[in-house]
Amino acid sequence: MNQRSDKGHFSFSKDERITQKKVIEYLFNSAKKLRVYPFDIRFYKNKKDNINRVLISVPKGKIKNSVKRNLLKRRIREAYRINKNSLSDLGYSIAIIYSTSEILLFKKINDSLIKVLNKINFSFKAGKIYSLMGPSGSGKSTL
Repeated sequence: MNQRSDKGHFSFSKDERITQKKVIEYLFNSAKKLRVYPFDIRFYKNKKDNINRVLISVPKGKIKNSVKRNLLKRRIREAYRINKNSLSDLGYSIAIIYSTSEILLFKKINDSLIKVLNKINFSFKAGKIYSLMGPSGSGKSTL
């Protein structure tokens, strides 16, 4: 429950949107990358910022029809608006890029975005000892 605005707990204000060209360039050139179907995610943490900011993109190369692109952007925006409070820290800049040519239902988009936010939010505490287990090929060494 970290990101409240004047409009309410579940709002998505203009302040939360990434519009600065330098931030967008940094996201696509230098930020961390994450892939969770159907999204390609770029993100970094700006310790000076006290609000999470998001850029949502549905490329024309994947979805040709503008009406369908806008539908997907609305679904992604709504899923983020509902689940943004699962991020425990503030100051993230996140680019959410839709990377499939399928028109997915809101439930699938919402479930995938929850996975994305949980992966972004994942962190280790200093001074603690952790054990990482999983089957071969599950991505243990990429952490």
